[in-house]
Amino acid sequence: MERTQSCPFCSPHTDEIIARNALCYALWDMFPVTKGHLLIIPFRHTLDYFSLTAEEKHAMTGLVDDCRKILEDNFDPDGYNLGYNIGEAAGQTVMHCHCHLIPRYFGDTDNPRGGVRRVVAGKYYRDPRCRPPVSPPALHQD
Repeated sequence: MERTQSCPFCSPHTDEIIARNALCYALWDMFPVTKGHLLIIPFRHTLDYFSLTAEEKHAMTGLVDDCRKILEDNFDPDGYNLGYNIGEAAGQTVMHCHCHLIPRYFGDTDNPRGGVRRVVAGKYYRDPRCRPPVSPPALHQD
């Protein structure tokens, strides 16, 4: 994908970048859900996690670890949610890959049970209809 002028992540303001490596950068989320909510973003304009190169995935993970240290030093969170919204149906609104690192604190929600499973309201239960009717093929092993 080409860089686009309308993409807010293609041309970050250097004074907003709080951490970086050769392939990605981090900044504070403009619409944080908790104190310290961060975004980790590849410099290359690409749609989502599945379009990242192996090197970019590795760089994103490394920067998540660096950002966790920043959050620990500044906010002392009690836990984290880490995730990607991939596609409009999953809530992706900026079509440039980005990972949310959301620090969590005791009391920031009435009932944190289920974590990311509670993204779809009322779906924290066992439902056999959510599984394929046949077993998936065996994973390739080296």
